[in-house]
Amino acid sequence: MRIFAALELPLQVRNEITHWQKPLTARYPSLKWVPGDRMHLTLRFFGDIPESEVVKICSVLSSWHPGPLEFSLNRIGSFGNRKSPSVFWLGGNFPEEVFEIAFELGRIPDEKGRKGGKRFIPHLTVARRRNSPPLPTFDPPGEIRGVFEEAAVINSILTSGGPEYTFIERYDLH
Repeated sequence: MRIFAALELPLQVRNEITHWQKPLTARYPSLKWVPGDRMHLTLRFFGDIPESEVVKICSVLSSWHPGPLEFSLNRIGSFGNRKSPSVFWLGGNFPEEVFEIAFELGRIPDEKGRKGGKRFIPHLTVARRRNSPPLPTFDPPGEIRGVFEEAAVINSILTSGGPEYTFIERYDLH
């Protein structure tokens, strides 16, 4: 299993992001755009881990009840080489509880035995760069506001058409 823990986006937020992406997909067809139904805020990616570690992740999330968490998206960022980034994401303002649970999940080792160490950067991946040219430049959408109400443990199965997600477990934040 290829596991990650995430916060699920409300439908209205996914729809607003998809609406923002639409003209960009035509302008930058070389980017691999993340479809709305696969968007989420990853709290931690674990990779291929044993079932015993999945149980630990589920235990952490099942005991976490921060209530609904308001957030806003209003900026764009990237990962990879500054001159040639490979991943583009939306970021914004997230409550402290998001950072705290990411830190807690960071205590559980990933597939390579690593524990979380770097500062968590909450983000929603919106596109990946497949080839070199052209280097896209685009503005973030206007502020998008939403409320996280559900966390999940998800198995990501890689296919030729992109990842397919199977929910291992879902958790209401109330």
